[in-house]
Amino acid sequence: MKFFSFLIIFIILVLTISIKLLIANQETKIKNLNSEILKIEKNIEKIQADISYTTRPQELKSINKKEFNLSPILQSDILKIED
Repeated sequence: MKFFSFLIIFIILVLTISIKLLIANQETKIKNLNSEILKIEKNIEKIQADISYTTRPQELKSINKKEFNLSPILQSDILKIED
């Protein structure tokens, strides 16, 4: 009977330790994933700020002058299509 109770206590002890190690491993993975998520969110914010800056009307106008030299469409250039 002593051996049986010792065996049960030993099994419970081993299971408890293995579960604690498993939980610690999962918490480490969660922490690493959270840090990666924060890095990605910072990159997204930076890219959104860059897009906001480059799509301002003043910036688009200067890009047009430097690169494309396009002129606006005049009202007289628009044709009406009749059915």
